[in-house]
Amino acid sequence: MSKFHLIKNIKVSVFLGLVCMLMSCNGFLEDGIDTIYQEDNYFENQNKVERGIGAIYAEVGEIFGPHFQQGVFAKGPLSELMFLPGDNITSSNDNGRDFDGFYLTTDNGIIWSYWSICYAILNRANFMLDKLSDPDTEAVCTTPGYADWCKGECYFIRGWVNMMLWNHFRKAPNQNMRIKSLSTSSLPPTVGFELLDQAITDLKQAEQLLPKSWDEKNKGRVFKNSARGMLVKCYVLRANYAKLYNGDAQQDYKNAISAFNSMDETTTIVGVPFGDNFDYRSENNAESLFEYQASTNPSESDNPWLDGNIGYGSGPIGITNIEFYQTYYVYGCMFGPSDKLIKSFESDDPRKVETLRSSSIGVDPQYNWLTPSDWGNNFNGWQFVKYINGARRGPLDPDFGITSCNNPRILRFADVKLLAAEAYLETGDEASARRQVNDIRKRARLSTPDGTEAAVPADYTRTITMDDIMDERLKELAGEPFIRWMDLCRWHAAGFINLDEWAKAPVEKWGYSSTKSKLQFESSTHLLFPIPYAEMTSNSLMMGSGNNPGYN
Repeated sequence: MSKFHLIKNIKVSVFLGLVCMLMSCNGFLEDGIDTIYQEDNYFENQNKVERGIGAIYAEVGEIFGPHFQQGVFAKGPLSELMFLPGDNITSSNDNGRDFDGFYLTTDNGIIWSYWSICYAILNRANFMLDKLSDPDTEAVCTTPGYADWCKGECYFIRGWVNMMLWNHFRKAPNQNMRIKSLSTSSLPPTVGFELLDQAITDLKQAEQLLPKSWDEKNKGRVFKNSARGMLVKCYVLRANYAKLYNGDAQQDYKNAISAFNSMDETTTIVGVPFGDNFDYRSENNAESLFEYQASTNPSESDNPWLDGNIGYGSGPIGITNIEFYQTYYVYGCMFGPSDKLIKSFESDDPRKVETLRSSSIGVDPQYNWLTPSDWGNNFNGWQFVKYINGARRGPLDPDFGITSCNNPRILRFADVKLLAAEAYLETGDEASARRQVNDIRKRARLSTPDGTEAAVPADYTRTITMDDIMDERLKELAGEPFIRWMDLCRWHAAGFINLDEWAKAPVEKWGYSSTKSKLQFESSTHLLFPIPYAEMTSNSLMMGSGNNPGYN
């Protein structure tokens, strides 16, 4: 599949357009900026508008990049935050304990990086929404409907980021307009569902504006079904927390079902083998709803030690999965499957060999610096290979061999179907819930190398429970960015599980190794991350409200 290429000159071109917005607040952005273009004369044609939208997508890439050299936006890779909290992925030693064991503090650099990148994405989305409200900018968009499609992309990405900020921080400020001066740059904390409500409002707006699909040249840009699928996620999330914030769970479950049923037939899991969702050769397939369009630069170095935000050729545009196959560059530990994840699969479930590799079959030659003992000593003889399984990892950057062009899949239809199953079950329609789960299991059976249907996982013929859906999500979505920890937190809030009880049996329930420092999870604190110290000290409104509970 072709994809919407976010090449480096897109990043730079947009910085020319963003300079008026950002220079007043961030002096470091003045470095390397060509002043030929300024805000008033940059958006002179549709291509320049496209570059502005491309810069929003490009900033999403900062979430997935390596960041080996600490820069203005990141203090290292975000992989720990993305994968380690929860019960499916774990670290090989105590170097990953901040997130693996919940040893979190307000000065954690990874949390600060994540916060900063999220607000940089919001800045770019708000800037483009501001520019697209100008009739002169709309007028240069010669393709009918194009300006509205671009607005829809801004709303979608802003909605997704707001959902993530709400899930991880709860009280993060609602930055829903362009900041034009320092006097308006400090925003108050949100309360309750405020930020999640904003996400839903944005996604509903995106659904109205986005096109049904894009042409092949623009494959990978979000579309109507992307917004509908993300709405399903937001509605189920809000339903799960209804008891805590005086919500209406039944109405939100019904809203989720309505959004799910509004998705048209162009999005499907039928005919998409499970492994294709993690293969660079089958990106942006019929199941995909939102991917970061990773790439490598064929003409110059993608240097993972350089910051990706200033100047041409300044840093990588690919992503890194290196934490799953070596320790040198990432925290001094390797990530791998928890014992709980390993045991969750039936032995002949085709998803198992697509997700895990046993040391008993030897080391993949592309990871020849590993030995079977690297896995055996840390992960009971298994490696997590979902994005790096054989040839599907794809080529790495030619100079350093670190960044990959294999897109991280942020939202896919299987995720949405299982969320819809939860909504159906909680509104009393068990038959429809079971149908969604069985669809996932049937696709799994058909995901053998030759397409011959496997015997397992068999369809459910009995009444299913929430435990069945939760178990299916573990196997289907293991190790996919940000999903598992969001699931566990929302299920705890809804009363489906009790993470405090899980913490009393960390090996069994969390898949947490008994050889590492004590798991110190407490739901009163660790369902949320701390607000970064840098934000608290620079924003008096946030400081006045205090940090999240349990963090000083």
